[in-house]
Amino acid sequence: MKKSILNDIGLYKTRLISTFINSPDICRLLLEKDSYTQDEADSLLYTRIFPYLHINTQADMNACLCFEVPQIPTGMIKDMKIIVWSYCRLEQMQYAKEDYLGTKPDILADMAERELRASNQFGIGPLHLESVTNNLLENQFYGRQLVFTVPDFKMKG
Repeated sequence: MKKSILNDIGLYKTRLISTFINSPDICRLLLEKDSYTQDEADSLLYTRIFPYLHINTQADMNACLCFEVPQIPTGMIKDMKIIVWSYCRLEQMQYAKEDYLGTKPDILADMAERELRASNQFGIGPLHLESVTNNLLENQFYGRQLVFTVPDFKMKG
């Protein structure tokens, strides 16, 4: 098989999906229930967890977690980027969970950051949180954007 610099985009997305779907805190928030089945967690993919920026305008939409993986190859090492968006409708911002503070998008972003920091599945070093910004989308959704960088080998052997 030919080597590809871009192969890691798919690899990182697969690992991100697994990380988020296997997070009890994230699943409880997105499913809006304390107990759930693995099938319910798996059903979050492409309904509340998206491997691209997606704004779902359905009236019943609660909160969403989206991510993308752009990368910048440089020499033997490339700086991989992971961008995570957490958002919900403006009228659904209130949420409370022990050990977390803020609005629902703040808490969802915090949950995602904690999961990524605890993971050793990305790159050859620790993830670095490069920026955190807020977004107002279509005047009905509010959210957070997190940008992480992590060094990785340009081509894996």
